[in-house]
Parts: sequence; structure tokens; C-alpha cells
Amino acid sequence: MVRFNEALLVGISLLAALVFSKGRGSAPSLSNISFINPFTSMLSKAQAQAIEKQESNIGTLENIRQSNLGIAKDILDYEKNISNVKINQLQTEMDKTQSFISQQQKIPTGNILGLDKVANWTGQKLVRKFDSQYAYNPLGALFPDKNIGLTASVRAGFAQQAAYETAQQNIAKANELVFRQEGEIDRLQEEYQTRYGNLSRYG
Repeated sequence: MVRFNEALLVGISLLAALVFSKGRGSAPSLSNISFINPFTSMLSKAQAQAIEKQESNIGTLENIRQSNLGIAKDILDYEKNISNVKINQLQTEMDKTQSFISQQQKIPTGNILGLDKVANWTGQKLVRKFDSQYAYNPLGALFPDKNIGLTASVRAGFAQQAAYETAQQNIAKANELVFRQEGEIDRLQEEYQTRYGNLSRYG
């Protein structure tokens, strides 16, 4: 019985091998069968969507870049305007100061009759001395030993010298102011370049 079963199995195996070998020769190969994979269309659709999304993202990034360029230019213009307003204000003040200096330089010296060389008198001191002496004794002399009386022309010379001395003091102070104004203009320009010079490519 065992031998019969073994023979039967061997026979079935041979028969199956024969059928498969013949079937292989007559059946079309798998490569010739058109097989529609449902994942192929899904993959193609996903790739198309990814490409479309990438193009959309590129467009979005470009819009953001353009927007940022616009913001940078707006910032640059705003800061430049503020800096220019400050600089223009300083320049206007400096022009006025320089005009004041020019006016002060036109004030001539007065006549203090050589008293500055003898006793280091200034026009301002002489005007004060003249006025106090005149109030005390208008008919007297200011400096009797030098034959300088209390006359209107003498006082006018002293007053003119006092005005000249005041003008020289004003010029010195105004020159200091011009120096500070020029320094402030330079500082503003340097500060603008330091803070916003790197944005100049947008403006």
C-alpha cells in the first residue's frame, strides 16, 4: 500500500511537471500581459501634486522675498528721511551761525586812546569807568594826566571798542558751535551708514 501511494505521488508529480512545462511554452509570458497597477495612477497623481505644490511654494517664497525687499526699502527710505531732516536742521542752524559770525566780523575796532597798552584797559572797562565818572562829575576829566576828558567822542570810541570785543567773544563761541554742529552732522551720517548702509542695495 505504501508503495502504491509513493507511486501515485510520483506519477502525479510527473504529470504536473509535464503540464506546467507544456503550459509554459504555449502560455504568453507575464511581460506581454498588460497589468494595470492601481498604485501607478496614484503615484503619478501624487508626483503631479508635489510638483504643483513645489511650484506654488517657490512662488510663495518669491512673493515673500519681494515683500521683504519692499519692507527693507521702506525702512531704508524712512530712516534716510529722518536722518536727512536732522542733518538739514543742523545745516540750517550752522548756516545761521556762520551768517552771525560774518556779521560780527564786520564790527570794527574802536578808539581807546592807547590805554590798553598802558594799563590793559578794555573798551568794556573804559565804558563802565566813563559812565561812573560822568555820573559823579560830568565836567571833570576821565584821565586828567593823559588829557582824556568826559566827551561824547571819547565815550563813542570806548563803546565801539567794547562792541568789537563783544563781537570777538561772540565769534569764538559761534565757532565752537559750528564745530559741534559739523561734528553732529558727521556723527549722524556715520550712524546712518553704520546702521543702514548694508540696506543700500535695496534703495
